[in-house]
Amino acid sequence: MTKIYYFSGTGNSFAAAAQLASTLNGASVENIAALIRTPRPLIEAEAAVFIVPAYAYGIPLIVRRFLDNAEIASPYCAALVTYGSSPGGARAEFAGLFRRKKIARFFIQGIPAVENYIPLFGSPSPASRTRRLLLQRTAVDAAAAAILARRTRSAFPLRPLSFAIRTLFRAAKSGFARAYQVGESCNGCGLCARLCPTAVITMVEKRPVFGGGCEQCQACLNWCPSK
Repeated sequence: MTKIYYFSGTGNSFAAAAQLASTLNGASVENIAALIRTPRPLIEAEAAVFIVPAYAYGIPLIVRRFLDNAEIASPYCAALVTYGSSPGGARAEFAGLFRRKKIARFFIQGIPAVENYIPLFGSPSPASRTRRLLLQRTAVDAAAAAILARRTRSAFPLRPLSFAIRTLFRAAKSGFARAYQVGESCNGCGLCARLCPTAVITMVEKRPVFGGGCEQCQACLNWCPSK
């Protein structure tokens, strides 16, 4: 049996997980954000697949905490890293983690996706979104074939620039949320608070208030019905 574990803020990695599950018949799908409070999660399957986005060239910290605490009892693992601009060193970070967990056989691949870090890169054009969605579907199909065949692929471990960027990002990410502002168009629906994977958004008098612990997943911005 194959188990798929995903983390997704805006939906890129969730869409990849759903597509992969439909190809790998009988695969179950688990949300890492819902499992993060499990003290010692047990990952036990014939194949365990992790689908997560690259954040500043690294694995999201919430995913890193989950995997560091998890006991992985699977003879074969795969990591698919969705990315907008570049996966950077996220693949290498997965490779190092698998080796520390003494997983001998694993497959790692980047999955191009729609860029969603709007504060830095802006909103992608419709043509760019269409092109990236096609690239994502094609890459997931290729990954599914590799996983079914139990192929292996690692990643080059030395990524000093990626290490520096992700270290700075992780140190500063919670502070970024203090700069968030809610405009007059906010309708007080509370969708952002319900979607936040780390539950750091609270509604006060029908207005979202952003707290510490933000993962910078951009779910609040990308899913806001008032934009």
